[in-house]
Amino acid sequence: MKRSPWGLLGLLAAGQVQALCAVQAGAPAAFGSVTSNQVQVVSQPSSTSNAGLQCTGSLLTALRSDDYFKGTFSGANGSTGLVGPTGDVIGYTLFANNSSSYPITRGQPYDFARNGIIDLLGLLGSITPKSIPVYLGTITGSNVAAGLYTETINVFWDWDYCWGIGLGAACLGRQKLSGSSSFTVSLTVTNDCLITTPNISFGGAPVVSGFATVNQSVSLSCTKGSAYTVGLNDGLYGAGGRRRMKAVNSNNYLAYDIFKSAGAVRWGSLTGARRSSSDADINPGVGTGAGSQVFNYNAKVYTDQPTPPADAYSDSVMLDVQF
Repeated sequence: MKRSPWGLLGLLAAGQVQALCAVQAGAPAAFGSVTSNQVQVVSQPSSTSNAGLQCTGSLLTALRSDDYFKGTFSGANGSTGLVGPTGDVIGYTLFANNSSSYPITRGQPYDFARNGIIDLLGLLGSITPKSIPVYLGTITGSNVAAGLYTETINVFWDWDYCWGIGLGAACLGRQKLSGSSSFTVSLTVTNDCLITTPNISFGGAPVVSGFATVNQSVSLSCTKGSAYTVGLNDGLYGAGGRRRMKAVNSNNYLAYDIFKSAGAVRWGSLTGARRSSSDADINPGVGTGAGSQVFNYNAKVYTDQPTPPADAYSDSVMLDVQF
């Protein structure tokens, strides 16, 4: 009895392109460490290299119109985003590719076989196992406290595809399965402040007693819920417990200082000389993440010093925030 060699060749070709897909544990997606201000104004990217579905071997080089690889993504326990230690939530969007062209809606099946996504992911024609990745981008505008934010994403996978083509483009068999997987998403928010510090100008005077007091303020917008202190260092030329400005053209100095609010207590950088967020003149308390907390100060040239030679005098003072 003779057998047709063409039928045998057709079966061998089908065996070579057969691919079996299976659900597996997903890989975590980590946004890393981001300041509270960055979370508010800039979308942060992340991804998971494996959202829980892996195909072994090689898919066909072209999917049939009735093939599908659907994933339904939802937050565990009904969560809608990354949840932090105080209950604040950072929203983010899931995407099927790394250009954010194909957003995935939570709770609705997304077919990775459409829009060429499977092809873009390299699952078509691959000779090595491939997993489906998913990309993430945070939604801007979240005003949140510092801490670790996490969420577990559950994925229900449902797929049906032809794993081999025989003579006459006939499908030799289909794999139709479903299963569930999950992966974790995390982001760490760190404390941060936006600081506004105007320059101090005493103007000009012929003698030290002629310089007027300068009344100004610094403004800080710090992370929601953060308690902090604000310090001012002694500048570049501090000596004898006083700040000093140095002449541009000589080694002469003009002593001055910066005092808290409208009083006579020196504002410094060491414990006790600093100012706490609860000591702000406007909006005292912890940071709000929105608006500003204002610290008033007055700056004076000491009048108990000899008047130095005429020149331009300057100094640079550093403001620091400690949480």
